[in-house]
Amino acid sequence: MKYVLILLVVLGLAVTLGSPVLAQTSGTSSTGSKVEIPNPIFCKSATCLITQVIRYILGVIAILATFMFVWGGVVLLTSAGNADRVKQGRETLTWAAIGIVIIILSWAMIRFVITGLLR
Repeated sequence: MKYVLILLVVLGLAVTLGSPVLAQTSGTSSTGSKVEIPNPIFCKSATCLITQVIRYILGVIAILATFMFVWGGVVLLTSAGNADRVKQGRETLTWAAIGIVIIILSWAMIRFVITGLLR
């Protein structure tokens, strides 16, 4: 089973990494028109880029905090009266709630600073 998994990984890498590259070598296409590469970031300034990165990071942290909030609830519900598990569940819920509050406050402060910089 281990060898089959290794074989599948190697074959998968060979297929994906061994595909031909169809890149242009000059600034014009075969029809003579100019080749333009679209901007995947959709930001025209550094502040826009920084704002997008911060929003992404805060979103990931918010998802983790929400997961920890749910995990604390699961630990609390499955404690079956065990005092240590009840304490662990309550502490997880408390710290997850504090984390969510910190995320919201940091988002508000960052938004205030970015808005002040753009004026």
